[in-house]
Amino acid sequence: MPNLDLVNATIVSLGKLIKAKKVSPVEVVEATFERVRRLEPTLKAFTTPTPDYAMSKAKYAEKEVMAGKYKGPLHGIPYTLKDVIATKDVRTTFGNLRGKDFKPKESATVHTLLEDSGAILVGKVYSQIGRGDTPLDCYNPWDPKLSPGTSSAGSGAATAASMGLVSIGTDTGGSVRHPASNCNLVGIRATFGRISRHGVLAPSWTHDQAGPLAKTVEDCAIVAELLSRYDPKDPISVNAPPANYRVSLKRGVKGVRIGLPRDRWIWERDQAEVETMVKKAVEVLAGLGAEVKEVNLPLAEECRATHFKLTEPETAVMWPDVFSPEDVAAWPEIHRVIESGRAVPFHEYLHAMQKAARINQELFEELTKVDVIAMPTGATMGDRADANTTIIRGKEVPARSRAVYLNGLASMAGAPALSVPCGFYQGRLPVGMMLMGNKLSEGLLFRVAYAYEQSTDWHLRHPAI
Repeated sequence: MPNLDLVNATIVSLGKLIKAKKVSPVEVVEATFERVRRLEPTLKAFTTPTPDYAMSKAKYAEKEVMAGKYKGPLHGIPYTLKDVIATKDVRTTFGNLRGKDFKPKESATVHTLLEDSGAILVGKVYSQIGRGDTPLDCYNPWDPKLSPGTSSAGSGAATAASMGLVSIGTDTGGSVRHPASNCNLVGIRATFGRISRHGVLAPSWTHDQAGPLAKTVEDCAIVAELLSRYDPKDPISVNAPPANYRVSLKRGVKGVRIGLPRDRWIWERDQAEVETMVKKAVEVLAGLGAEVKEVNLPLAEECRATHFKLTEPETAVMWPDVFSPEDVAAWPEIHRVIESGRAVPFHEYLHAMQKAARINQELFEELTKVDVIAMPTGATMGDRADANTTIIRGKEVPARSRAVYLNGLASMAGAPALSVPCGFYQGRLPVGMMLMGNKLSEGLLFRVAYAYEQSTDWHLRHPAI
C-alpha cells in the first residue's frame, strides 16, 4: 500500500489519483481505518465503524475503476454519516447510545445517492441528541478537551481528523455550520428541502435539513451538488432541476454585493478577536472586487428564543410518532425534550410562527439590497466539551445553544448558509465566516466562499493529532 497522505487529501486530489489508477479504493479504505484505529480512542467520533462493509464496497469500486467504469469524483472516496441517518444493513442508533439498535427497512436518500456515486461508507458518527445542554462525549481534533460542535459533533471530528473525507450531518439551528466552524471545515445548510430528508431523523418539521461537511469549498460543492435533487419520497423536497454548483465556482466575486451587518448584537455573540477576523475576511472579498454594503437585522436578535418555541413543540410531536413509548421512556434526553415541548401552549407556538415570519421578512428585505450576507458562524469555539456555560466578552452565557443566535436565522428562513474557515482564535482554534443568501442561491455562496478560500491558506491547516 502506498504511503497515503490522508491528512492533506481532499476529494478532488484523491479522486484524481483513483481515476488515474495510481491509488485504489481498497488502499484508501485500509489507510482510513488505520487512522480510525489510532485516533478513535481519543476523539470518540464513531458510533459504528464499518470496516467489513467498507472493504466489500472498496473491492467492488476497485474492479469498476480498473474496468474503466469510473463514476466520478466520489468514486472510492470514504465518507461518514451522522447516526440519525437511516442505513439499511448498517447499524443505526438514531443517537440513542443507551438503548437498542434500530433496523431501518430502507436507507435514507442521501446514503443511497452517495453509494450510487461510488463513495464508500466507513462508519456512522456521533450525534448529540437533546437540547445541547448535556456534556458531549465526542471531542475536537484541534484540542481534544474542546467541543467539535453540536449536534453533528461526530461529523466535524471525523472529517477534520481525516477519518473520511466528507460527512453528512443535520442542521436544525446550525448543527452543520457549527461543527464546520469549530473544526476548520466547510459546511453548508442548503435551501430548506433542497436535500432530501427521507430516512433522516428530523425532529423539527420546519427547520431540519441534512448537509455536508468537507475540507474545502470545492469538495463540499461536489457533495452538495450530488445531494441537491428532487426526491418524491420527501414531501418538503424542492422540485427543481439537479444542481450544478461547480459551473460558476471559479468566476470570482467582482460586482457581488456583500452585506455586512451593523447590528452590535450579532458581533457581540463571540469574542472581539472573532469579529476582527470576519471583518478582515470581508475586506479580502472587497479586494477581489466585491462591493460591501451595510445591512440591518434588528428583529433577528429574537431568533434564538423564537427558534426553540417552534422546534421544541415539533419535537414533542415527532418523537412519539417515530419511536415506541418504551424507547422514549428509556431515553432520558428525549423524554426531557418531549416534556419541555408539550409545555409550550399552542398560542405561544402560533405567536412564534408570526414572529418568525417578521424576522424572515426582515432578512429577505435586506437580501434585495445585497447578494450575500456575511457574519460570524455561530460556534462554540474554545468551549470545553463538558461545559454548560462560557465567558464571552466578560459575560457568562450558555455554552452550546448560543450558536443558535446566529445560525438559527437561516434555519428559520429556509435560506442557504455556508461556513468557511477564516482564521484561528488565539492562533490555534478555528473560526468560521458564515455566508447567507436567497433561497436556491447555493451556487453563489460556493462561488464567494471559493474566491475567499483561494486567497487565504486557512483550509490548508490541519490538526496535529
